[in-house]
Amino acid sequence: MGLLETRVLTDHVYDAIRSMIEDGVLTPGEKINKKHLEEQLGVSQTPINDALIRLEGQRILEQKNRRGFFVKEFSCRELVDLFAARAAVEGMATRLAVENVTESEIAELAQFFSDATFPLSEEAYHAYERTDRDFHTRLIEYSRNELIQEMNERFGYIVRAATKGLVRPPEETIHEHRAIIAAIHDRDAKRAGELMTDHLMRSRAKLLQSCDE
Repeated sequence: MGLLETRVLTDHVYDAIRSMIEDGVLTPGEKINKKHLEEQLGVSQTPINDALIRLEGQRILEQKNRRGFFVKEFSCRELVDLFAARAAVEGMATRLAVENVTESEIAELAQFFSDATFPLSEEAYHAYERTDRDFHTRLIEYSRNELIQEMNERFGYIVRAATKGLVRPPEETIHEHRAIIAAIHDRDAKRAGELMTDHLMRSRAKLLQSCDE
């Protein structure tokens, strides 16, 4: 297998494992079963090991005393710091997205959360979780800022946060998400950025409260 093919395969395995963590298939503290991944993904140990090392470098996984790789469990204080960092990075990413987003992309964003009706079923709740992650990831992409995109890829802001699940209930965040989308639609970069920063800082405050408790 050539070098390019190996890289593509490693990227595929990396994306698959990362999605399993984001979707809660692999949970914090769980040991990665490499044999199971090999069978499930139909690949050899080499791309799996490469992907696991890459995820360890992002502090999404960790090795414990040579016992293998585990999904990292983040402490309450680590999550508080994570959401403060996200507020800074994603607030700016959202402002930049307003400057760079196309009309078709605005139309696409308008579809996010459009079908959320309450109370949510269990299935709809998990769908909201996925939409939440996709929304935040999409705005980082739409910033068109390579450094911000690299920071998210290298440090895995979104996937780290996903290990916690939703910090606040959808009934509370749905209005914030829709307000951000409305500000983007109005091409109000300042307001959209401020709304995103406030949105994430409210989640930080909720986490900080749980730390104190």
